[in-house]
Amino acid sequence: FCQNCPTNEFSSHSGATTCDTCDCGSEPDGSGFGCQLCDPGFFSTDSGACQSCPLDQYSSTSGACECISCGPGSEVNSNQDGCDLCDPGFFSADENACQTCQGNSFSSHSGATSCDTCDCGAEPDGTGFGCQLCDPG
Repeated sequence: FCQNCPTNEFSSHSGATTCDTCDCGSEPDGSGFGCQLCDPGFFSTDSGACQSCPLDQYSSTSGACECISCGPGSEVNSNQDGCDLCDPGFFSADENACQTCQGNSFSSHSGATSCDTCDCGAEPDGTGFGCQLCDPG
């Protein structure tokens, strides 16, 4: 007797005696007859369903088998399909999200991998983008 293929498997022709699995980067298309590529921001391993990339990773193309991290000075965008440079006042020294420059430090450009420190006699200007001279006294 005929039976349906298990979840995440398909049969591409009538009279099939076995079911097939989709390659990595794809999942069964819902019809039970083939596969569809995972959308950008998603991935799949062999014979698995497409799933969202982890929060700190992305996939920029359809059919991704894995997700990757952004480099220093950037972070994953909200769609998880690419990277955005850190805004001025923020930095990312590694593959993690952009962080605010703290204390007596600043970053004046996009994509900073570290924060700069204000020179003696100056303090952060309140924007996180630069320094201002200290008031007399």
